[in-house]
Amino acid sequence: MKVKPAFIYGAVSMLLYGIGLLFIPSIMFSWFGLTLPKDLTFIAQVFGAALLGYAVIFWMSKDDMPSEARRNIILGEVVHALIATIIWIYAIVMGIGNTLMFLPLLSHLSMAIWFGFLYYKGVK
Repeated sequence: MKVKPAFIYGAVSMLLYGIGLLFIPSIMFSWFGLTLPKDLTFIAQVFGAALLGYAVIFWMSKDDMPSEARRNIILGEVVHALIATIIWIYAIVMGIGNTLMFLPLLSHLSMAIWFGFLYYKGVK
């Protein structure tokens, strides 16, 4: 299995969520049936900046040769996606948000499975 498609998927996903959280955090939260207190807007924006950083890492690494560094990026995404998947499931079970909450859940779940498979197979 190739790493490039997974890295492109990760980059595009992080780019979309990152731009939304950085520039229109309150609007983005409202799409999911959530309200973002004005006092916490900057935290959403900082998280959006981090997601943009992840997008750059994935995009710039997509054509790299196999290496231990690239394998560590894969492991980092496995950890991120698994924890985020658990948090999204918990939120949905608790009745937080609306039906659109399933979009980021499925996004994180698919990345957890995809990157987890790559890591398990020993892909570098």
